[in-house]
Amino acid sequence: MRFETLVSLRYFRNTRRSGALSLVTVIAVIGMMLGVAALISVLSVMDGFLSEMKEKILSSTAHAHLHKLVGVFDDHEKTARDLRALDGVAGVTPSLNGEVMIAANGKIVGSIANGIEVATIGEVVELPRQIVPGQGDIACLADLAQCPAFAAARAEKDLLDDEDGPAPAPPLPIVIGVDMAEQLGVKPGDIVTVISPLGGGMGATGPVPVSRLFVVVALFRTGMYDYDSKFAYLSLSDAQDFFHAAGRVSYLNIKMKDIYRVKEVGARVMDLVGGFPYGIQDWQDMNKTTFKFLEMQKIVMFIILIAIIIVASFGIISTLVMLVMRKVPEVAILKTMGADDRMIRRIFVLDGLMVGAAGTVAGMLLAVIVCLTLEQIEFPLAKDIYFFNKLPVALSPVSFGIVALCALIISFVATLYPAWKASRIPPAEGLRYE
Repeated sequence: MRFETLVSLRYFRNTRRSGALSLVTVIAVIGMMLGVAALISVLSVMDGFLSEMKEKILSSTAHAHLHKLVGVFDDHEKTARDLRALDGVAGVTPSLNGEVMIAANGKIVGSIANGIEVATIGEVVELPRQIVPGQGDIACLADLAQCPAFAAARAEKDLLDDEDGPAPAPPLPIVIGVDMAEQLGVKPGDIVTVISPLGGGMGATGPVPVSRLFVVVALFRTGMYDYDSKFAYLSLSDAQDFFHAAGRVSYLNIKMKDIYRVKEVGARVMDLVGGFPYGIQDWQDMNKTTFKFLEMQKIVMFIILIAIIIVASFGIISTLVMLVMRKVPEVAILKTMGADDRMIRRIFVLDGLMVGAAGTVAGMLLAVIVCLTLEQIEFPLAKDIYFFNKLPVALSPVSFGIVALCALIISFVATLYPAWKASRIPPAEGLRYE
C-alpha cells in the first residue's frame, strides 16, 4: 500500500482524539448518501415511467402505419402479403379508422372506431390478450353467429327512431374498453348506438350522419385510460359497411421485429411500395412529443437533484478543513521527514474521496431499498391522468454508474482547496508550539 493511501486511511478512521471530527465525517457521509439516493431513486422512477409507457403504447398500437397520401387505399391485400415477406417485419394487419359517438343509457362518449381483421390483429398488437377474462370473446367480432348469447341480442329501444318507426337492423358486434363501458354503464351483451357524423357522406344540406346498433361482445383493458375510454373495435367488413368504404382501409399496421430499427425497416417498406403516394409513420414519430417531454423532464430532474450532491460536497470541504486544522503538526512532521507538497495534497484528496465514496456506496444501497419499496406501495392516483397505481421503477446500471461518477467527481473537486491549503503549511509554523 502506498504511503499516501496508508496515511489517508488512518486519518479517515482515526477517532481516538476527537469525537467532533468523527461526527463531522459521519454527517458528510450521510449528506452524500442522501443526495445520491434521492438522485438515483428519481431517475429510476423516470426510467420506469418511460419504459412502462413505451411498453403499453407499443402493445396497443402498431410500430408503424403505412397509408396512402393521395387516393384510397384499396390494394392493401397484395401490399400486406408483400410486407409480410420483408426482412424485419413481424406482422401486418389492416385497419379502417373513423371518429364516432357511442351512446347508451342516455349517455354519449366520443370514440375512435377501428375496423380490424380479427385473424391477423394479434400479429401486430396485444388486443386479443387484453380482453378482460370473463368479459366476452374477440372472436365474436369475426362471426357473431358463433356467439349465440350475443347473436340473440336485440335493442330494447332505438335511440334515433321512435316506437312507431321502422325496426332497427340486427346489431353488429363491437369491442370497447373497460373505462368506456363504465362511462356508458354497459357490459357484454348490452346494446349501444354508434353514430358517425360523416359516415353518410355529403348531402344537400351538408354531412349526413349514420347510426347503427351494436352489441358489446367483449371488454378490453390496456392499462392506459386514453385507450380504454376512447377506442372501440369492429370487424373490418362491418366498419367498411358502416363508413361506406367498401374494399378500403386507412392503414396497414406493421409490427417490427426490432422496435429500435423501425427507421431502417420503414425505409425498406417505402422501397417495396415504391414511395409516393404512400407514406409511413412509425411509433417514434407518433409519440415524439410524449417521449421527448419525458426525456427532457428526466434531464431537468437530474440537474435539479445534482444540486443536493453539490450541497453535500460542502460537508466534505468542512471535514477536510477541520482535519487540516487538527493535523497541522503532523503535516509539518511529514514535511520534515521528506514528504513534498504533492504527497500532502494526495493524502487529503484521498481522504476526501473516501468520504465521498462511502457516501456514494451507502446512497446506492439506500436507493435500491427505496426503489424496491416504492414498487410495493399503491398510490391513489387519478387513472385519467396516470395509467398505473404503483410507481414504475427501473433500476438501470447506467443511471447508477452516471450518478456514482458525478458524485465522485464532485467529491474530488471538493477536496482540492483543503488539500492545497494543507500542502502550503510551512514545517516551522506547524512545529512552533509543539
